[in-house]
Amino acid sequence: MKAYPNDVNFVYKQFPLPATMHPNAMPAAKAAAAAGRQGKFWEMHDMLFQNNRELGADKLKEYAGKIGLDVARWEKDYNSPEIEQEIKKDMADGQAADVTGTPTFFVNGKRATNRSFDGFKDTIDAALKQGS
Repeated sequence: MKAYPNDVNFVYKQFPLPATMHPNAMPAAKAAAAAGRQGKFWEMHDMLFQNNRELGADKLKEYAGKIGLDVARWEKDYNSPEIEQEIKKDMADGQAADVTGTPTFFVNGKRATNRSFDGFKDTIDAALKQGS
């Protein structure tokens, strides 16, 4: 993003693991999406990854307070069908693109296989060259 401030957009899509593999994945995804309604998606995202072994419902609510959210509003959003539908749409988009795990990166619709800085740079340069 720093190397291409005017040419690259970063789009994040949720793709939580199934509950049988990770019972807290969907609740964590909902927590981040609900935080996003208050402009703090990335703050919640970072909090969740920093505390990835403590993702129970009480902890998610605690994290919402720690990052400065209106917790009552966050709880309402967290429990809304719209949040779950938003995540399910992201998951469907991922499945349509043959995503099988995370993280998976795409540049201009092409799966990035070399995820080093130079690999991304080469892929982005090629996409920019095609676009001009």
